[in-house]
Amino acid sequence: MTLILKQSTSIDIRIGPFVDATDAVTPEVGVTLAGADQAEVLKFNGAATTAMAGTFTAVTGCDGWYDYTVAVGDVDTVGEVVFVVQDLSVCLPVFVRGQVVEEAVYDNLFLAAATAPATEAKQDTAQTDLDTLTGSDGVTLATAQANYAPATPAQVNTEVLDVLNVDTFAEPAQGAPAATTTLVNKIGYIYKFLRNRKTATSSLINIYNDDATTVDHKRTVSDNGTTYDETEVVSGP
Repeated sequence: MTLILKQSTSIDIRIGPFVDATDAVTPEVGVTLAGADQAEVLKFNGAATTAMAGTFTAVTGCDGWYDYTVAVGDVDTVGEVVFVVQDLSVCLPVFVRGQVVEEAVYDNLFLAAATAPATEAKQDTAQTDLDTLTGSDGVTLATAQANYAPATPAQVNTEVLDVLNVDTFAEPAQGAPAATTTLVNKIGYIYKFLRNRKTATSSLINIYNDDATTVDHKRTVSDNGTTYDETEVVSGP
């Protein structure tokens, strides 16, 4: 199973079993990163190999297994990462594969930015999610939102009704209504012109702000006895 690791975040992982290079059976209990021929981090997409910079400690009661505290620098590159320990005279090569994901992706997969390792069940679920979200080149999406179920028609209907019956909107501000604007503004102008105070003379119609004092909009009018004409609304006063 591929481990899922949070980018630039230290975590303890298990590495093993280390067995004797000659008989391939006897557990090796004295392996150290400093003494090994190679203890390297292979990062995604051919990035330069770096030395494993974390701490390495034998697991008590389970010979041949070791706890490795991953260094922040080991997992600073999103994509596949491989930890490799090799010592030809002591043990057979051992490696662990991991998948480094962005912080937001990790938090979405495991619901919280926990400091403890995720359970094996969560790791299995997360790997399934990553198989869906991650291409063969290791590039992940910015979030794991694609895993969430789409809204049902009933849920969409509820949200639409909420906008229509619950949400409120301020009246349009002073100025000339734009020819191209949002539906909210268009409805707002109709309601404002219907509700608010208006005054009219033989040549001018004024539409007021809610305070009934400030002229927000106006239009000129004329009547030559044959045609009554109203110009486009412009900004007041």
